[in-house]
Amino acid sequence: MNPFSLFGGKPSPTKIAEDLGPLLVQVAVSECNTFQQIWKHQLDDKAQVALFAELAIILVAVADRLAFAKFGDPIRSNVMNAVVNTVRDSFTNQSHFGDTRQERVAYFEGLFAKRFQSFSTCSSIMGERQDQLIFTGARHVAERFLQDIPESQLPETVLETAKALSTSVVALFATPVFKVLCEK
Repeated sequence: MNPFSLFGGKPSPTKIAEDLGPLLVQVAVSECNTFQQIWKHQLDDKAQVALFAELAIILVAVADRLAFAKFGDPIRSNVMNAVVNTVRDSFTNQSHFGDTRQERVAYFEGLFAKRFQSFSTCSSIMGERQDQLIFTGARHVAERFLQDIPESQLPETVLETAKALSTSVVALFATPVFKVLCEK
């Protein structure tokens, strides 16, 4: 029996959104620790919250591409709006990036819009070319959080960051909700 449905049918878009949002939050939180280990660089609390936002937005972008391929609009928009709300709420529950919830929402939405504009030009989720969503996201993350590394080390650092992001995304493809998004 399908774990999403009482009757073994396909999960509804609502159920997908309910499962996807918390999953992406959980993975983004976990990956914050992974990246600090890879980089051998401990971030302070504020930087960890910022890293969470960056990673969560990358994961949302991946899910958004899959949801669009699966459902098209407007269903994709409904699913992903709920997912973004879950991620944004998790971010805005932190005390950084503004004194009020409205300030934190504005910060997150500005970052989200900026990153999604950048991701919109990517040719695919993953691959060997540099115009892939994962590579673009890795470049944003490395440039933002590792500003003190020598310029000559940045390409290797971006590559290592992209490898770690790719590993996370590949692991997500094994989850029930991502399997559903990949079904035709």
